[in-house]
Amino acid sequence: MRHLAVLGPGLLGGSVALAARASGVTDKVSLWARRSEALGELRSSNVADIVSDDICDVVSNADLVVIATPVGALKGVLDMALPYLAEDAVITDVCSVKGVVVSTADERILLAKRQDVAFVGAHPMAGSELTGFSNARADLFSGAACAITPGESTTESAEKRVREFWGLLGCHLIGLEPDDHDALVAKISHLPHLCASALVQTAVAGDTRAVELAGAGFRDSTRIALGSPAMWTEILGENREAVSEVLSEHIKELAEVLEILRGNDNEGLSRFLEDAKNHRNALVVSSAKEQ
Repeated sequence: MRHLAVLGPGLLGGSVALAARASGVTDKVSLWARRSEALGELRSSNVADIVSDDICDVVSNADLVVIATPVGALKGVLDMALPYLAEDAVITDVCSVKGVVVSTADERILLAKRQDVAFVGAHPMAGSELTGFSNARADLFSGAACAITPGESTTESAEKRVREFWGLLGCHLIGLEPDDHDALVAKISHLPHLCASALVQTAVAGDTRAVELAGAGFRDSTRIALGSPAMWTEILGENREAVSEVLSEHIKELAEVLEILRGNDNEGLSRFLEDAKNHRNALVVSSAKEQ
């Protein structure tokens, strides 16, 4: 790859640029950011050959463009970038929701009459409760799963380019339809964030003495509740149907546990905890095999 352009270099976008530099996957890196303070930080880091708030300067002649903005900003950023993209340029992203992102990208490409460019959705599962370029790491994607979600504008060569890119950054790849992706991440990413936030509210709100007793287990269980409320409001809102469905299933599961407790059913309680432990152990074994 000759030229990689990253639009929105926060935690994920900055890590993409750092990882691309470290792996030697591209000859040239360019970064686009809106805020003047972000531009100054990026320029002083020497992470890119071009750092600019002029999107034309950043995306012109790029082989691959990675959009690393929040979901809600993607449409506007695409509209700004599309007129300046080189022929056969490929666009990918890092957004946590794929149905709305892939359909929006395909629609904007069609409206811009840029059938010579392609979009391939991607979601590297490598985020953090931390934000901003200052927390970006070159090894953020090492060993992470990355969903690849093709759309109407995806070509075979474009998907191959995107798969090779994320693979070289250290990801193991999982091909999914956008709607299937959204249903799955509702279970393993979006629901856990809501549950962590609810756990904090249940345990701490109204009685600060609980904070004094909280140990590593509580901190580990609630770490992701530290994520940006604004960002998570957007993510959960964009995937509200799938999240609502899985949240209803979780509430039903909790209601069943409540009945077990109220019924003094120690055998049922032990069975519930044993099943959960076995399922969790299976995750650990699977992760170890992959590594």
